[in-house]
Amino acid sequence: MNTYARTTKPRKSQQAAQRNTDHKTRVYGYCRVSTDMQAQHGLSLDAQQEDIRRFAADRGWVVDEIFVDGGFSAKNTDRPAFQRMVREIKNSDGAISAVVVTKLDRLTRSLRDICMINEDLLDPYGCNLVAIRDGINTFEPVSKMLLPFLAIIGQIERQNTSERVKSTIRHIENQGGHYGKVPFGYMTVSDGKLKRLVECPVTHPWLQTLITWYRDGVGMSEIARRLNSEGVSPKYGERTWTKHKIYELLRTMRVHRVRPLDSEFVYDRVAAYRIAHEMRSDDRQFLDIVKALDQARLRPLKAAKYQVSSVRDLLRSTVYHDRSTPRGLALYLKDQGHSLREIGLRLAQAGHFPKRGGQWYPQTVKLLFVS
Repeated sequence: MNTYARTTKPRKSQQAAQRNTDHKTRVYGYCRVSTDMQAQHGLSLDAQQEDIRRFAADRGWVVDEIFVDGGFSAKNTDRPAFQRMVREIKNSDGAISAVVVTKLDRLTRSLRDICMINEDLLDPYGCNLVAIRDGINTFEPVSKMLLPFLAIIGQIERQNTSERVKSTIRHIENQGGHYGKVPFGYMTVSDGKLKRLVECPVTHPWLQTLITWYRDGVGMSEIARRLNSEGVSPKYGERTWTKHKIYELLRTMRVHRVRPLDSEFVYDRVAAYRIAHEMRSDDRQFLDIVKALDQARLRPLKAAKYQVSSVRDLLRSTVYHDRSTPRGLALYLKDQGHSLREIGLRLAQAGHFPKRGGQWYPQTVKLLFVS
């Protein structure tokens, strides 16, 4: 996924080089681990930070900040610390001379992303890239030439790793073992090198009970309320049940099967909100609002028709936005169910462009929602 807007700002390499003639070189560090890499190959976050600080100290560089993303894949650059680092570099006025990583794959394993990082972030803002273990240092011209080749190797390795993981999971499951989270109602026992699922004597009866309730027509919100009133806690996250947790559990257990949406009704959240808001202002009942929305042939995003619960959710939302601004238009289009890429196209068609020029990418659109 590309996360950079092409910039029209002038190159700052010469400005940064002139400033660093009389001052110490200022750099940023960047560290990343995926959830399955934290304790392997010496790539823990602490080890990466220590390597970066030692490398910089040996050269008299000043590490202004080390940006850390824990538990994020290298398949794209949609990572909070990485995006914050990008913004800081763009706002540094060329004061940051380099980004230092232990290996190039800590930054990205995508050829497309490394090319965009180089062309849209490093070059325009006079910033270099140093990958310690790969011997990359774009202060030297030859290293810049090697970047695409190393990115290709990293991309191939990511694809191979993905296939190895999938193959391992298939092998475990074929042997009757379990891989991944343990669902509510079960526990694991060791069987040689495998972990097998067995019924938990404490929670499995409750699992059977809630499945019975669901098959008897009890709503998911009511199931959650009953479990909470009985003091039964879910296995993960907050210690109270919600409608969403019941839904995910029933889907995991393959009790609730998601059916494809087949409806002639139209999804238009703004129109639905206006009808619901006007009727509710006149003290009309929720069932009356549901009927009115049906007559208007309107539906929610992920359901064939409105229900009382979805009308309540609709009225709690805010759907009016100032569409004369990029953020307001983006929020409006998001409410209409458009993808990030479609929103970017609509923004450009309306004459809105990123602050630093160029075109909209999914990640730059996403930043509008948090600004």
